[in-house]
Amino acid sequence: TYYGGTVNDQGQGVFTDVAGNVYLAGETKNTNNIASGGFQNAYAGGSRNAFFVKFNSSGARLWATWYGGPDDEFGYGVATDAAGNVYMSGGTESTSAIASGGVQNTYSASGDAFLVKFNSSGARLWATYYGGTGADADDPLAVDAAGNVYLAGLTESSSGIASGGFDNTFGGGLFDAYVVCFS
Repeated sequence: TYYGGTVNDQGQGVFTDVAGNVYLAGETKNTNNIASGGFQNAYAGGSRNAFFVKFNSSGARLWATWYGGPDDEFGYGVATDAAGNVYMSGGTESTSAIASGGVQNTYSASGDAFLVKFNSSGARLWATYYGGTGADADDPLAVDAAGNVYLAGLTESSSGIASGGFDNTFGGGLFDAYVVCFS
């Protein structure tokens, strides 16, 4: 299927669950034809918003949502858990409308990663920024059998990223990789 409108749309992450549903995350510049029945049914602003859509195994759209604030967002990672909840990771430059009930509810600096959890019907359960003193971005995301969520990415932040892990000190250079686990 095509998915989008009359302006640029990019699919970045795709995932299937055990029931055969298909999830797609990406970014769009379209202000219409994207969301239906999901958490955010209006384009939020900026030059692009993230989007997240759920199709059934026959290809029918079940629900879709924009995800963004007043600045730019992109969606990248997609995963599901055993309870049917779905997760999207991405990046944001918005200082509001992204996080709620997460571990980091305040934007930190010059581009943060984000992680959002939706139930199987598209309602947002919680969302968090993830970032430190510099620019941070995420790529893949995974959920284990116990429901822990893992987010990986790159950072130029010298603080606010690592604790309790193998290496808790920024190595220097332009970027370091990171991995974080959320319960």
